[in-house]
This record gives sequence, C-alpha cells and structure tokens, in this order.
Amino acid sequence: MKNKHTKLTVLGLAVLAFATFPRTLHSYEEIVVKDGATIRGAVKVDGTLPKLPALQITKYKEICKDVPNESLSVGPGQGVRFAVVTLEGITKGAAVEKETVYELDNIKCRFTPHVQAASVGQFVLLKNSDPILHTVHAVFANNQPQFNVGLYPGRTSRKPLVVAGLVTIRCEVHPWMTAYIMVTEHPYHAVSDVYGEYELSDVPAGVYQLKVWHESLGTQEKRIEVKPATTLKVDFTFTASPGVKK
Repeated sequence: MKNKHTKLTVLGLAVLAFATFPRTLHSYEEIVVKDGATIRGAVKVDGTLPKLPALQITKYKEICKDVPNESLSVGPGQGVRFAVVTLEGITKGAAVEKETVYELDNIKCRFTPHVQAASVGQFVLLKNSDPILHTVHAVFANNQPQFNVGLYPGRTSRKPLVVAGLVTIRCEVHPWMTAYIMVTEHPYHAVSDVYGEYELSDVPAGVYQLKVWHESLGTQEKRIEVKPATTLKVDFTFTASPGVKK
C-alpha cells in the first residue's frame, strides 16, 4: 500500500506540474504552409514631430559622443523606423529557424541595432566593440531579469531566447543605452525599416490580429483576413503628440 500511495502521489504531482506549466511553449504548431500569403505595408506618423531631448552622456565622453536618440526615428515620407509588426492569434505556420543568431553589439556607447524581433528558441549574440566595459541587462515584460552579462572589450556571450514577450535591454554602466527585442513563438514578425516599411511572408490563410508596437508611439491592432497566395497591404498611422518622448 505504501508503494501504491507513493506512486499515486508522484503521479498527482506530475499532473499538477503539467497543469501549471506555461502552455505558451506548446501553443504554436509548425507545419508546411501551402499557398502562403504576404502581408506588407508601412508604419507612419502624422502631425508635428516632437523634438527629442539629447541623451545625457555622463561618462567616457571622449568615447561616448554623438550618441543618437533613437526613441523616435522618422525617415522619408514620415515612415517610422524600429516599429515591430507581429501577427497575433496564429497557432499554425512556418517553422522557426532555431539556429538563427541575432547580434547585439555595443558601438560607441550605443546598442546596435536598437530594435530587433526574434522567435522563442533562437539566440542573441552579445558583443562589445568598444574599448570600455558594458553590461547587457535584459528584463522581460514581467520585470524579471533573464540575463545580466558584463562585457569587457572584445568579449562575446551567446544567450537563448526562451520566453515570448518584449525584452528591454539596458547597460547598467551607461544608463542612456537602451535596446529592445520583441520575442514571439512564431516567425511572423518584422521590424520596420528607414521608410517605415515591413513585410511578413509565407502566412497561412486565416483571420488574425496584426499588431504594431513602438517604444514611444504605443501600439495599434487591426483585424485582417488573409487569403491563400495573395498579397495583403496593411498600413498603420500613428499621430504625433507633444508628449511623445523617450
């Protein structure tokens, strides 16, 4: 009876653990997409753009100079750079390329690139091309630090991306340095370019929410219907506000 009771207890604990384990790890199924569609468009901003404050450079000014404020980068035609477009509500689609490695470098006291998008299971290679110490402190949306790495000149560190959500990255030595990585369970994400343009490809037919996120402008969502082997154009327009700032 004792052994039977022990087995039942272990089984009960296993069931409880499975029930409480994050289901998000298993909510996306990788399939072969037939007649995949393309979603493309642009993210723009209307109105008078606010003047961004200069970053407060307080250390190593001989190296940390001319660091741009990238919290609102607007290019030709009012296109918004560094906006992340993601497909929400997709449960089946193209496979995630698990061996893909994204690079995040420290160059002249600035994280480069400023914004990236990646998938769960991929990696980020942290680099330091500066002659001074930097740190890479990554905090997910729940404010729990996932990694905090000290990078001496020339050092690299490879870290996995294991949780979906927005990752905010800061340097604890140089507080003006900030970067972002939007992590999704699927590969349907894109970062807008200097013209504000983006593209998602090989999208299965279905009805989804298309979401755009920007660190200063906020978020927008649009309900879309994707049909097989077609191209769907979806634009987003934010309105500039005097209160928009870093």
